[in-house]
Amino acid sequence: MRYLSIDIGGTYTKYAVMSAQGKFLEKGKLPTVKTGLSDFLDSLKGLIVGFQEVIDGIAISSAGVIDSSVGIMRNGGSLDFIKNFAIVEELEKIYHIPVSIENDANCAALAELQQGSLSDCQTAVSMIIGTAVGGAVIIDRKIIKGKHLLAGEFSYILTDASDSLNGQKNLAIAGGVPSLIKQVEKVKNCATDTLTGEDIFDLANSGDKEVLYTLRTYAHLIATQIINLHFTINPDRFAIGGGISEQELFLKFVREEVDKLISNYPFEVATPDIRACHYNNDANLLGALYNHLEK
Repeated sequence: MRYLSIDIGGTYTKYAVMSAQGKFLEKGKLPTVKTGLSDFLDSLKGLIVGFQEVIDGIAISSAGVIDSSVGIMRNGGSLDFIKNFAIVEELEKIYHIPVSIENDANCAALAELQQGSLSDCQTAVSMIIGTAVGGAVIIDRKIIKGKHLLAGEFSYILTDASDSLNGQKNLAIAGGVPSLIKQVEKVKNCATDTLTGEDIFDLANSGDKEVLYTLRTYAHLIATQIINLHFTINPDRFAIGGGISEQELFLKFVREEVDKLISNYPFEVATPDIRACHYNNDANLLGALYNHLEK
C-alpha cells in the first residue's frame, strides 16, 4: 500500500509518496498558499489529484493546534486564516480514502519514537528549535496532548513574567533561532537580517569570542527549560531537533550549561540524557505516516 504524506509548514508544504514501511518513493515541496482558506484548500487538492490513483490514504502533519481525534485544525499556526477547519472530513468527502492529521511537532516525536533517538524510551521529551520552540511530551510511549491540546507547546512557556502583557517574554520570542540571530547581529554590529544560522556557527567554530559568548548565553536559556522539564516530567531522554541540533557545538554548550545548573543543587541530581533527533527534514513526513497507520 502507498500513502501520500503531507507536511504543511508556514513557508513550504512538503510531500512524499511512501510505503507502509516508511520508504520514500517520491518527494517534493511547493510554496504554502497563504492567501486564504479557499486558495489553501485548492492548493492541497491540486497536490493530491496528481497521486490519487496510486495512494491508499493521506497523512498530514501541520503546524498549529490540531485536534487529531476529530480531524480538525483548531488553528494553523502562522496560517491565521485557518480556524476550526474540518480538514479530514473535507478531504475524505472528496477522495473517499482515509485521511489523518496531527500536529507537526507530535509527528516529529512519533518518528523519533518509532525508529529514531527515542526508540528505546518509555518517557521522553522532544524539543524542536526553529522559528519558535515546539515539542512533545511522551509518557508510556504515548504523546500527551492535555485537555486543551497545549502539552508540548513550549513556545508559550514564560521566560520573563512581567506585569505588563506587552512585556512578557516567552520561549518562542527568546528561544527561537531568530532571537539568537538578532543577538549576534547586535554584538557584531551587523544590519538586521544579514546573518543566517549557518553564518553564526561559522563564526563560532572559527573562535569568535563575542559569538561564542552569545551562543553560550542562548544555550543557557534552553538548558534552563530542560532543567525545568527534567524536574516536571523526569524523562528517560530529551531529543533536540531543528536545524540547530545538527550543530555539535550547540549541543555541547547545552549539555555543559545543564551540567552547571545541576551542580548548583545542594543534593545529588541525575543529569538529563540529551541527544540530537535522528530525523530532521523528514521527521514530520515519517511521523504523519506513523500516526496515520495507528488510526
